[in-house]
Amino acid sequence: MLIKKMICHVKEEMRETFSSGQERWYGVCDCKGFLAQFGGWSDKNVAMIIGFWKDPQLYARFMSEEHDAIYIKTNQRDCIKSIEVQVEEIDVRDINNYATKWLNEQNSAIHRKWTITTDSLEGS
Repeated sequence: MLIKKMICHVKEEMRETFSSGQERWYGVCDCKGFLAQFGGWSDKNVAMIIGFWKDPQLYARFMSEEHDAIYIKTNQRDCIKSIEVQVEEIDVRDINNYATKWLNEQNSAIHRKWTITTDSLEGS
């Protein structure tokens, strides 16, 4: 499984715009290989997001073919001062617990409106 961890430093005056944009990532559910995404605010203007993909190849396909079209629809481009991205492969048995634990370690609670899961994840 591929896990993508993102730390977004959001411009102070753009917090609400970023948040509403984060809710528009639901198009990712239609992307082959996507499993789930969770996120929330850590510090005042730091957004923590963690995504899960079946494998690196499907994630790479998403990044090259679908990511930019979804990103444009979110209107988040002008909201972000900087972003740190970490991608790793890990065998995770319980995505919900893994995401919750990571977000807690970042002093972030899950923002339910930012949560995106697929039917295959919900059924497991």
